Amino acid sequence: MGYSSLMVEKSNRVATVGINRPEKLNALSDKLVDELMRLADDLDGDDEVRAIILTGKGKNFSAGGDLEDFLKFDYGDKRAVIDSVRAYDLLILRLMRLTKPMVAAINGQAIGGGCCLSLCCDIRIAAEDATLWLPFIRLGLAGADMGSSWLLPRIVGLGKASELLLTGDSISSRKALEIGLVNRVVSSDHLLKEAESFAMKMAAGPPLGLAMTKSALFRSYSTDLESQLEYEAAAQSFCLGTEDFQEGLKCLLERRAPSFKGK
Repeated sequence: MGYSSLMVEKSNRVATVGINRPEKLNALSDKLVDELMRLADDLDGDDEVRAIILTGKGKNFSAGGDLEDFLKFDYGDKRAVIDSVRAYDLLILRLMRLTKPMVAAINGQAIGGGCCLSLCCDIRIAAEDATLWLPFIRLGLAGADMGSSWLLPRIVGLGKASELLLTGDSISSRKALEIGLVNRVVSSDHLLKEAESFAMKMAAGPPLGLAMTKSALFRSYSTDLESQLEYEAAAQSFCLGTEDFQEGLKCLLERRAPSFKGK
């Protein structure tokens, strides 16, 4: 089954996922959320894909929630409201649990939920003209949504996270780079090329080792050092028994690039 709100291209073991609602500034909708959930399952199960790029088709990454959906929603139906909010939360959790590294290529505006999508990626690369904005508080909402109050402090620290969420101020890509919110800022013309460079570098790594690393990083948010060391020992013991580790040793001795198989 295909996707109507996403465009997916696969090349060199990298899947480039474009949010494809440019006429809506790539705003999020229930249908788009459903498709992203399904896509996450599809990509995790695709052995030919080892890294993922998430971007927006057209001029913007994503303008957040679709205004038309907000205007016609029945806010008196409390059960429906909770279910709708939880669907977006579950999407963030699912993307965070992807076993494959994901790079956000942030073009144009990344607003609200769109910005939150970039936060759950492993690497964030922004175009020079990109803007990141979490304006929830300015709409009379809680200043945090879709995991931003959990993710943002871990990326930029509590002080900067508090500033962004409590004021609802937008920031330029250059400012985002300064505070560590993005990893790189490049020209718009080179955005996808830079993202592809990162993705292909990670795609060349050992799939099992990458999955274990992502799992360890995610787990580190909610555990103590002693427990984390035990988890790392278990993960490393597993990887030491893989064919990929043997390949890594051989490539060192033979002075060549490794060819990892995910076994």
